[in-house]
Amino acid sequence: MNIHQSTFGHGRKRRLARIAAVLLLLLIGGGLLAVRYYAQPERVAALLGAQARARLGLELEFRPPARYALWPRLHLELDEVQLRLPADSTPLLALERLDVSLPWSSLRDSRLVIQQLDLTSPRLELSALQRWLDSPGEAATPDLAIHLRISDGTLLRESKPLLQGFHFDGAIDALALQDWWQRAAAAAADASPLPPLSGKARVESLQLDGITLKGLQLETEPAQ
Repeated sequence: MNIHQSTFGHGRKRRLARIAAVLLLLLIGGGLLAVRYYAQPERVAALLGAQARARLGLELEFRPPARYALWPRLHLELDEVQLRLPADSTPLLALERLDVSLPWSSLRDSRLVIQQLDLTSPRLELSALQRWLDSPGEAATPDLAIHLRISDGTLLRESKPLLQGFHFDGAIDALALQDWWQRAAAAAADASPLPPLSGKARVESLQLDGITLKGLQLETEPAQ
């Protein structure tokens, strides 16, 4: 009697486990179909491009297709991304991949809310950056405070690398960064030598007036 009960109990557990696995697969499959049906990634990518033109005065280009990923959070993935001034042949920013983390509400809303940016192998051209900052028009630096992750970044001036192997994980404030850059470019007396970043940064190589610095690490806390 006990043997039959034990066999029956094990068989029932196996059937329940199989049913749970099937239900989980159906749930995941249904979620993927819902993402594909209710929100095309091209729509969000187009909205991102429209925001770049309207708020920054920059053109956003990428290699299609745009795509969604669901782990560890909902995010839009764009490959071979470039940001440039409309009449400028040199990209201000070029990167291998851009991941834009979004709230789930973005699947149905027309409003774009960015929670985090992940930049893979970005290349920032300082000359193009200065041209953008000096350009006339209504475009302005957005009031954007988000979490930013950078992997293997490069800083260039006239296509010559000044900083290589830059890695960062922390919070940024776009308006504070713009104010720091303008003060540093004008060599203001109160200009800070370091950008207003909160997080961990690592630099593999930095060129300064013919001197090469390697293996720099920096960890900063939010300003009180």
